[in-house]
Amino acid sequence: MPLHYPAHLMAMVPLCWALRVAGHDVLVAGPPELAVPARNAGLSTAVVEHTASAASAADFTPDERWFPNEAAGRRDTPAGRMAWQVNARHSAEFTETHLDRYLRLARRCRPDLILLDPLSVGHLLIGAVLDVPCVVHRWGVDPTEGPFRETLRELLEPLRARLGLGRWPEPAMVIDPCPPRLQVEDAPPGEPIRYVPFNGPGELPGWARRRGDRPRVCVTLGGTVMAWVGPRPLLRVMDALRRLPGVETVVALAPQDRRIIGELRDDVRVVEALPLSLLLPTCDVLVHHGGSGTGLTATAYGRAQLVLPQLVDEFDYGRLLAVAGAGITVPDRAGQDDVAGLAEALRALLEEPSYTAAARELSAQMRLAPSPGAIVHQLERLAARPTAAPIRLTSPA
Repeated sequence: MPLHYPAHLMAMVPLCWALRVAGHDVLVAGPPELAVPARNAGLSTAVVEHTASAASAADFTPDERWFPNEAAGRRDTPAGRMAWQVNARHSAEFTETHLDRYLRLARRCRPDLILLDPLSVGHLLIGAVLDVPCVVHRWGVDPTEGPFRETLRELLEPLRARLGLGRWPEPAMVIDPCPPRLQVEDAPPGEPIRYVPFNGPGELPGWARRRGDRPRVCVTLGGTVMAWVGPRPLLRVMDALRRLPGVETVVALAPQDRRIIGELRDDVRVVEALPLSLLLPTCDVLVHHGGSGTGLTATAYGRAQLVLPQLVDEFDYGRLLAVAGAGITVPDRAGQDDVAGLAEALRALLEEPSYTAAARELSAQMRLAPSPGAIVHQLERLAARPTAAPIRLTSPA
């Protein structure tokens, strides 16, 4: 269930670093699978064991024929509303099953502030019970208004009443690293924070430190998408790039995706577990699935993008990026299977300067947002503690 994606934690890491630099304690509370990425980011963790719910334990095998699922990425369609309502049911079931464990941890740790992912807003109940301010930190494009939030609150109403809360709690602040031009239209205003790319630690290889004599295109489907959609989108892009002689292709894979994709041709450079923040400075174009962590990293470096969305919010990201003129999105199966069309899109991104110019403009706008260090002062005021006492921050990420 979409509650504990490492990518969502990665969006919070720069703020967590800023809190540590300011002298505050930060504890990441989450399931076992978050322990490694949190520790790789230099953050302390408290593992909360999770019991598989009926919904999450169901025997479910993704079928690549379902993707790209554009209907599920639009909340103004019945299929889109249903997709987010299903997400809300998983979130509500998760909250009902595990809230007591997180609440016991919070009572022991006595945090002064709780930092939440938008998909974990059920944990607002913990803050209300303990009278601790909660801050929601978006991972990027945030389409959780509407069917997700409405359904979640309706399903958790009995739990709210059981906890003796008179009304549904609201976050004290919403922090938004997404540039306004890329944020969905109905997202409530948030406090802007500069997006600082963090995709995990890595070693910068010699070849990636410099540009070659050919345009360099990076292709990735992130760390989790290929397990759902299969290798088809990536292989079609490989076919398209083969039609563009003189272009250097770099495929960035998560280690677990190597067995899915198999062997690629010899003239393609394949890297595993190499953070995009190390790779993109010497790339010209990024091809990806539309995940906010991937896309905003490319935007931070002013890179034009070809987006092949597969799931929910990825369609919003691709659509808004195209509106901003910083890339091209291909949201439908026919387009994603059209090798000639993909080749022409890539050619346009490489040869037409307007895309890179728009991407650099977005990058400049991102740099105008307050740094994570500047946001720390606002969190300190929210916590309302003497300046001599460190803030203890718990993040059920």
